[in-house]
Amino acid sequence: MATLNIPSAPQELTSEWLTDALRETGAIKQATVTSFDMEPDIAAGTGFLGQLARVTPQYDRQEEGAPQSIIAKFPTPSPEWRAMADGFRFYEIETRFYEEIAEEVELRTPRRYFSHFDSQTGDFVLLLEDLAPARLGDQMAGCTRTEAELCIGNLAKFHATWWESPRLAELDWLPTIDDPLRMQTLEDQYRDAWPPFAEYLGDRLSPAMREIGERFGRSIPAMLGRFGKPPHTIVHGDYRLDNLFFTTSQGSDSLAVIDWQISSRGPGAFDVAYFTCGTLPPDERKRSEMELLRMYHSILEENGVRGYEFDQCFEDYRASVLFCLVYSVLAIGTLDLTNERGVELFNTIMERTFAAITDLNAGEFLPN
Repeated sequence: MATLNIPSAPQELTSEWLTDALRETGAIKQATVTSFDMEPDIAAGTGFLGQLARVTPQYDRQEEGAPQSIIAKFPTPSPEWRAMADGFRFYEIETRFYEEIAEEVELRTPRRYFSHFDSQTGDFVLLLEDLAPARLGDQMAGCTRTEAELCIGNLAKFHATWWESPRLAELDWLPTIDDPLRMQTLEDQYRDAWPPFAEYLGDRLSPAMREIGERFGRSIPAMLGRFGKPPHTIVHGDYRLDNLFFTTSQGSDSLAVIDWQISSRGPGAFDVAYFTCGTLPPDERKRSEMELLRMYHSILEENGVRGYEFDQCFEDYRASVLFCLVYSVLAIGTLDLTNERGVELFNTIMERTFAAITDLNAGEFLPN
């Protein structure tokens, strides 16, 4: 549908456009969207790199399989977050993910009803399955140990499927974690975000963490170079509770994963570290992280991964915990401080990340 102009925001949706888009992919065949109801910003305070709307279409006839509720995803209206998304090609990555490999990955993902990325403007639109009534996780509230095991167990199976797979090289749209363009963009944005980040924290930024943060800014190429070494798999990059849906059916729990914008080819331990140190309160993390990491490693081996010893997995995990600092600095350094939920969210993640860096002595991975 290259000739179909795509809407750049929920307010630009029309019944005619929805009909054309859904027919393009076969989501509907004969039905026509006559009208629709819309919640235009269902991720306020939790979604930062995109804008999500829930669309409930009405059709002129009943048709089996016609979507009754659709999640429409658009670029963020925030200039600061949009610049970040464009710099890292996040919108292209997520669109290509849903178009090319979503149906193959081990993790459950929403069905794609339509997608398009405009390489000239950087705009995109995704029409996706509404996973409701599945329960969306809450990053600030955290999760139970059973839920953490479910998240890490599903992640391990997904990573094992793509572990050093020859197909990784075919995904030229999916950057390696040490991609030169991504590296330069990260250096530039970290440099710009660090002063407002440090100013915002003030006395809450300890001298030790300030030194780590400043040294980190000078060490990004070295850190990414470390992560650029094999073994590699597909890394989700933002594997946290706000992007995970939990469902219970017939006595068993299942998981669905959204938001693939930050995906890359890199070390699987990063997703484990990002989930664990950003989700679990420090005391709970210290009680659980080694057992969770050993479970992750065991599932990798059970699913065919060889030559990846637990000691290396633990070192990759610790180094990844340090790298999680990037997320807090970029987020808080560019965040609209009137977004109360966003401020609370990233403060919570930051405090948990700081504690993990300290507890694991992760700062030692910085070059001298």
